Amino acid sequence: MTTDEMIIRLKATLKERRFNHTLGVASEARRLAPRFGVDVEKAYIAGLLHDCAKNFTPEQVEDYCKRYGVALDPYSRKEPALIHAFLGATVARTDYGVDDPEILSAIYYHTTGKPDMTPMEKLIYIADLTEPGRDRDPGRSPEVSEKLKSLVESDIDEALIYAIGYSLSYVLKKGNLIHPDSIFARNYLIENRRKKLD
Repeated sequence: MTTDEMIIRLKATLKERRFNHTLGVASEARRLAPRFGVDVEKAYIAGLLHDCAKNFTPEQVEDYCKRYGVALDPYSRKEPALIHAFLGATVARTDYGVDDPEILSAIYYHTTGKPDMTPMEKLIYIADLTEPGRDRDPGRSPEVSEKLKSLVESDIDEALIYAIGYSLSYVLKKGNLIHPDSIFARNYLIENRRKKLD
């Protein structure tokens, strides 16, 4: 499937705001790809498809999980907002014909992160938070956006620590469960930073 065909399908399956966000993430991922040492075309595809399962109904989620054997952990079962990332990797493979493990893994972990993230996983996590449309998110201050963008240009891992911290504080404010992968991801990055300073 070409990227143009992917865009047509996404436009038909996503809500307008989500579709616009998707295009923003794809564009941001392509722009940042050289900074992360990632293939530009792969970055663009991962950005396009990162939210491909975001607007699925509960019935669609259940159907895909049963049909393709997608096992959801207890946290995503209790926090449905997490499901789209885990399921999205399967949808990218089955519905969009993507078989590149680097792209699929970036989609899978773009919401929670994980310890020892690959450059592509880091890129999609960051691009999801720094695409220009995010500046209009309710409750996000201009300072947060500027800090993220500045850190991406100077230190990718510091940008990721800040981004994960921001995401965790957002989840805490909403009173939702935190997926352990996010905590493990942040701890891993901080431990690595400390090793470099020793």
